[in-house]
Amino acid sequence: MRNLWLRYAWLRYGLCLWVVLGLLPVAATAYGPDEPKKAPAVEGEYDMEITVTGAGIFPVELKVMRDEQGKLICESKDQIGVSITGITVDDDGQVTLTGNYQGMEFEFKGKLEGDTMKGEFDISGYAGTWVATRRKPSKE
Repeated sequence: MRNLWLRYAWLRYGLCLWVVLGLLPVAATAYGPDEPKKAPAVEGEYDMEITVTGAGIFPVELKVMRDEQGKLICESKDQIGVSITGITVDDDGQVTLTGNYQGMEFEFKGKLEGDTMKGEFDISGYAGTWVATRRKPSKE
């Protein structure tokens, strides 16, 4: 009688172990790592305003695109000689625009939210804010 009980206990134990091991891949999938975040899409044409404290507002036309290698690049047109040539965007929408003004390198750091990028800057005594709003595609 004792052997029958032991055999039944081992059978029960084996069945439970089989069920648990069978469910582990399901649990691992359900609680596995999240999908990696993808950086928000930033390509497009923007109307940008650079507001320099004490000096005024300077409009800039900004175009963000990808080069042949898929790297984000910028082109800018303005009246004061600001050249914005680079941009990085992380998974959380943190933006860094890079460029130069009269030979001085600068970075504009900010945040991308929907169709707007904005931030603040303080570069060699020039401080202020910047905002760039994506142009809506024209309906032709």
